[in-house]
Amino acid sequence: MRRVVQAAIAVVFAVLAFLALFHGRAAKDAENRLDLAPRPSAATPFREETTLRNVTGAPLAYTVLASPGVKGPVTRTLAVGAVDRLASAVPVEIAFDSGKREARCTVHPGKPYSFRRDERGAIRVYPGSHGRSDAADLAPFVPTPPEIVARMLELAGVGRNDVVYDLGCGDGRVVIAAAKTYGARGVGVELDPDLLARCRAGAEREGVSKLVRFLDMDATKARLTEATVVAVYLLPESLESLVPVFERDLRPGARVVSHDYRVPGWDGRLVSSEALPGEGGRDHRILLYRMPGAK
Repeated sequence: MRRVVQAAIAVVFAVLAFLALFHGRAAKDAENRLDLAPRPSAATPFREETTLRNVTGAPLAYTVLASPGVKGPVTRTLAVGAVDRLASAVPVEIAFDSGKREARCTVHPGKPYSFRRDERGAIRVYPGSHGRSDAADLAPFVPTPPEIVARMLELAGVGRNDVVYDLGCGDGRVVIAAAKTYGARGVGVELDPDLLARCRAGAEREGVSKLVRFLDMDATKARLTEATVVAVYLLPESLESLVPVFERDLRPGARVVSHDYRVPGWDGRLVSSEALPGEGGRDHRILLYRMPGAK
């Protein structure tokens, strides 16, 4: 009888703990959700959630400006790594201090966005953030041109015996090209389910499915111990967050090849840097780093 009572008490405590966790999470989500409809109405159309994530490395204040169908102005301070959810049936204009001037932009219902610093340190709003609060958001998806992919792999000296990782691999074009051109094995790490589907379809189409695999996970939690080459196209604050992962996992002589952005604090490991012309007069930089200690 005593054991039955003890078991019943344990079940009660487990249920209470679950309810407390659920209530706490619901309260937190509610706190970060802003309903921007001017007033409730049976005729109000369905309001999708726009997500805004702060990956600038510091708390950031922004203002939702008033417009037809949007209640405002509303000023919010977004904590580091936090996600705000703006419920609206129409596009929303927001204003914020970019660090250089007041900036404004329009965000659209149901789309994910992130506040990030660009290469000059100014804060901008980037589309394509995954909007999840359970994983690091390293970059929006911006495809690397095929000729830049080819040169990145060439500069890194990729060969048949290499294992090429791409963190935030997008549509998988880097690891697919490494497998198809050099016979290298490849691993792409990506969170977006639509992009992962494109990765796997692309590998199948190019006939390299046996050489590459794609992981649905947060890149900051990936283990890179088998990587000999790591390819990245990430903004500086994201690269900085990955430095501890590189230091922990990469072996002496492993190469890190970065599109456009320097790895903070790694100037002493820079092997080469070159610029290639792109469309619209924009240059693409390719930076190659090597882990120290190689014989």
